[in-house]
Order: sequence, then C-alpha cells, then structure tokens
Amino acid sequence: MDQPVWHEDEAFWETVQDFVFPPETIEQAPEQIEQLLSLLDLTADAQIADVPCGIGRHAVELAKRGFCVTGVDATAPFLAKAKERARDEEVSVEFVHEDMRTFQRPESFDAILNLYTSFGYFEQRDDDERTALQFYESLKPGGTLVMSLASKEILARIFEERTWEERDGAYMLEEHEISDDWSWVDNRWIIVDDGEVREFTVSHRLYSAFELSELLRSVGFDTVDVYGNLEKDDYDESSERLVVVAQKK
Repeated sequence: MDQPVWHEDEAFWETVQDFVFPPETIEQAPEQIEQLLSLLDLTADAQIADVPCGIGRHAVELAKRGFCVTGVDATAPFLAKAKERARDEEVSVEFVHEDMRTFQRPESFDAILNLYTSFGYFEQRDDDERTALQFYESLKPGGTLVMSLASKEILARIFEERTWEERDGAYMLEEHEISDDWSWVDNRWIIVDDGEVREFTVSHRLYSAFELSELLRSVGFDTVDVYGNLEKDDYDESSERLVVVAQKK
C-alpha cells in the first residue's frame, strides 16, 4: 500500500504533535487572537472560520470572546483534541472534518484565518489556487482573509541544513533541502522517542510576499496588505513572519 502524502497521514500528525504544538505555543493563543482582532473590523456577532484549525487553540479563543466560530481540519485526531478543548472551556465551536481544498460555504464568513504556515502543502500549485479561491468564495462581501506563514525571504535569511530539538526526552532531528529554484522545501523529520525511530518527509511550497499577494489577487481579492507580524509592523529584512491581510470587495 502506498504511503499517504505527509499532510494526509494522521500517524504523522499524532507523532509530531508535541513538537508542533508544545505548551508554549498553545499559551500564545490568547495574545495572538488579540493581535489578530486588531487587524480586523468585526462586529460582536461576526462569523469566523479557522482553516485549518489544528487542535483548536485559536478557534476556542475566538469562541471565548463570543464570536461564531467554525474550525476546519482534515486531521481527525486534531479535531478530537479541538472538541475536547472547546468542552473544557465550555464554548461552542462548529468543527468540520474536511480538506481546505474543498471546504466552501459561499459568502458565509466575515473573516477566515489561515495561520501557522498552513498553506502551500500541495504538490500541484493549482491546489493552492483552489484553496485560495475557496477562501475567497466563503467570505462575505467586505470579508477579510488573514494568513501568517514563514515566507521564502524569511527562510532564506535563517536557513540551516540541519536542526534538532528535544522535548520531554524525545528528539526531533530535521534536514532541510531547497529545490525548484527556491519554490519548494523538502524536510526530513526524524523522531526518536523511547528507543523508537520514526521518519517522515515534510515538503511544501515556498511563497514570497509578492508571490502570495499576486496569487490572492488572481482569485479575486481586491486589497492585499503585507506585514511583518500580527502587530502590523513593516515586512522587511528583520521580519519573523509574513502576515497577509486580503480584503474581498
């Protein structure tokens, strides 16, 4: 049987969950939501989609502030964690098990969030365009898409061929290789935990600020603004994130 592509492999996400969502990352969610809300002009009854929502850290924080929230993710174990988080916090969130390439609710949301470098997973660039179009079609007129990711420019500045980290006695070793004229990165992730070694290939497309902005404009977004963080600082040589705010007319 063929091995599923990494982003469709639930065993991959379960194996790397503690590295991808460590406690300090989860603890940052309230502050990040406050910053995100400063980028958006939302009413108290706004409809917001978090796509993909992962374990629900942002979706639940939005629901705690009274918004009507839909969290979409293709990874069932993550959705189970997200539902548990919502129950623990006693908030209501609609969670949908679906691929972001296909999820669409025409003119349903005031804002859509795509955070934590959750774009560019797909081998075919057409799938990125399709995903961006689903975002556009799902927004109400005047709605806003906010994306936050590691861009091509940022990765070029901080690139290392090999990195590693340890967490609670488990180790993750990474090897990184740039290909296709700096449009693609192949990552080899090796997890060593309690004597067991598991290896995954994690590959995704790289976008510059200009390339991502042009993609969003090509599917219909009217205004696309670029920032270096959620506090709306300039996107420049010192930025740690690429934040794109795209408006539907």
